[in-house]
Amino acid sequence: MSKNLINFSDLTKKDIYNLIELANNFKSEDSLDYRNENLFPDKKIASIFCEPSTRTKLSFEIAAHNLGAKFIDFDLSNSSMNKGETLQDTLEAMEMMGVNLCILRHTESVIHDLVKDFSNMQFVNAGEGSISHPTQTLIDLMTIHESKENFDKLNITIVGDLDHSRVVSSFIEAIEIVGYKSITFCGHPDLCKNFIDSSIGNFESELETALQDADVVMALRIQNERLSEKLSIGAQDYIDRYQVNIDSLQVADPDMILLHPGPVNFGIELCKEASKLENCKIRNQIFNGVGMRMAVLTKLFSQA
Repeated sequence: MSKNLINFSDLTKKDIYNLIELANNFKSEDSLDYRNENLFPDKKIASIFCEPSTRTKLSFEIAAHNLGAKFIDFDLSNSSMNKGETLQDTLEAMEMMGVNLCILRHTESVIHDLVKDFSNMQFVNAGEGSISHPTQTLIDLMTIHESKENFDKLNITIVGDLDHSRVVSSFIEAIEIVGYKSITFCGHPDLCKNFIDSSIGNFESELETALQDADVVMALRIQNERLSEKLSIGAQDYIDRYQVNIDSLQVADPDMILLHPGPVNFGIELCKEASKLENCKIRNQIFNGVGMRMAVLTKLFSQA
């Protein structure tokens, strides 16, 4: 594992399994929380989120506190960046103030250049436009592994707005590393243009066909904030054709697990009733976010 986590080219199969194991080891004895480990009291972590976030931002903060690190939640709205200061200027100031690691979410792919420009600071990609979100995928893999031991035996179906999802991009990178049996992409063609002729999986425009015998189903939200053109499908038509619900899941494998990286538009891509099924693991994903991000920070600081 390198000193930064930008995408899955920074990780090997062994790295991924080691992170899952370490994240699980941070769980309390009753597995209802994560232990406080004062491992890095000398480390300063800054969080810069140029896009809104709840789960990612909070879980990184809790993970940092659990590890004993000092966490700086950078307030973008009240910073000098509103006066014209660049992100590079801001990071340079942070570096001079002793910040060791920056957790960055940005609408564009700026993190790659920042890694080169700030070699004395470590970086974690907390969401890069619609391109990648590696820690979310690590959480998803951790959650899948709790129920399904062998990745290479899994039939995986991903449903929703695929073209604008950074989650699915990272998930594909990772699943090619750990293995899979089959992967099926499903959604309205307007939202899946990049997946219709995918080289690693099949595209199905019909939900019932896509969910047939699926072991893992991941639903994704329509990302209205990234859409540049109007869809040729109305909201009710989308719900009728592509909503993952109790009825549509009947054709999946009986031991199927259901995932969603959040936030969920209940009543659109996923019905509320489906989220209450025993095999729905959305709550597990949220809980695992803290443990996996503790593991990532621990591994990165050990590489510094």
